[in-house]
Amino acid sequence: MSQSIEMKVDWQDPKVQVAALDLFQSGRIALDAETESLIGLLELQGCLAQGNGKSYVLTARGQTTLPKLLDAFYPDWQERAQAREVMTEAEQDDFLQRFAFIKDNTRFDLPVWLNQESYNSLYGGDPDAEVNAEQKSHLPEFKLSKDIELRLRGSMDMHLNRKMNKPIRLGVLQQMFSHASIPERDAHEITDVDGEQPYMVMTVESLAVFNDLDIPDHLMLIWTPLHYPDLAIHLLKLIPHYVPHIHFGDLEPSSFALAELLAEETGRPLRRFMPEFWAEYMDWYGRDCDELSENHKGCHWYQPISSNEMIRNLMMRKIWLPQTAILLDARLRQELQMLLN
Repeated sequence: MSQSIEMKVDWQDPKVQVAALDLFQSGRIALDAETESLIGLLELQGCLAQGNGKSYVLTARGQTTLPKLLDAFYPDWQERAQAREVMTEAEQDDFLQRFAFIKDNTRFDLPVWLNQESYNSLYGGDPDAEVNAEQKSHLPEFKLSKDIELRLRGSMDMHLNRKMNKPIRLGVLQQMFSHASIPERDAHEITDVDGEQPYMVMTVESLAVFNDLDIPDHLMLIWTPLHYPDLAIHLLKLIPHYVPHIHFGDLEPSSFALAELLAEETGRPLRRFMPEFWAEYMDWYGRDCDELSENHKGCHWYQPISSNEMIRNLMMRKIWLPQTAILLDARLRQELQMLLN
């Protein structure tokens, strides 16, 4: 009988969700057409006791049972409950009033994708506002995009296949331009790759180095910014694993963490491109680490002392090296060619 009642509760109904959150936070739930099936389930579980006839109260047993039910049927309930606690009543009222105005003036044919800044401005009231889980429950569903571009360089004619659209042929684009730029909205639609594959794929952190690096044939570059590597990760997962991957970033902690993230997310071995001659640039281009900062460019070294002599010296001297420093070194192209060989 429990199973049949559970099936009748429409956990996707916003009114049921709101009632369940109210019950969790206040210990009370009002009886009406939308909450009747939920109350029936909770009564069956021994979670509710009758109050004044029109409302029910959560029992001691219910305080442990209700979270388990929510975990099973309403997975993001905790996030929404926390968002409610952060928001003041005035903030919630302001949001609901703004949304009521927007809803009355919103066109019916909503787009699938919306820029994150547009979304924040429209529903949060400010480009930098965060729309929390509780607020999102009232809003239309969009795919949100930061509109970062997936940027690729190389001489091969790889085909990026997409859902319900023609494949993107990189060979044609790269004959016309210095690199191919795929909008984020299109990049997320790529389902698999075929055509000519590179001998090796290299993720490059600096956009300047990505654009200026003199690369040999059969090496593919993927721009992988520190703040948003998601598009590079998505493509790396689709490129066959027999194509090796190596990361080229700055010699500093956050770049090392990025390389580790790429390996973890894609299931590929962790490999970093670190030419030996780079150590010669240490005295001229070494930059001091910022001991007060955390998790951004130039922060202090927090990794264990490296067995690599160059990295160990950087750690001991509390400095880091940018990858742009070796961009024009004559030995760089030789090192890249050696990778392919």
